[in-house]
Amino acid sequence: MGDVVPRGPWTSTEDRLGCRAVRRILQAFLDGEVEASQAELVAAHLESCGRCGVEARTFEAVIAALRRLRPDLDVEAYTRLRQVVDRLAADGGVEPPGSPR
Repeated sequence: MGDVVPRGPWTSTEDRLGCRAVRRILQAFLDGEVEASQAELVAAHLESCGRCGVEARTFEAVIAALRRLRPDLDVEAYTRLRQVVDRLAADGGVEPPGSPR
């Protein structure tokens, strides 16, 4: 029998993550703060979902650019930025570059 993936609020009935679940834990994933089982599920989703993959890469690029410009980036400012991105994504206001309208 294969490895059993622990169930929690991040998994669906098929032990796969949906976009909404990925968005909720994406920052923790990018920061390396999720358990290995969760990280595996997020990584698999990001590979198979173009929209979430673009969101993750875009967020990483924005944070990297901010850190280059402001190495002393305030953690609170960073958190506020993430909250804005989360609200935009939840409202459907974030579209991957090049996506059809």
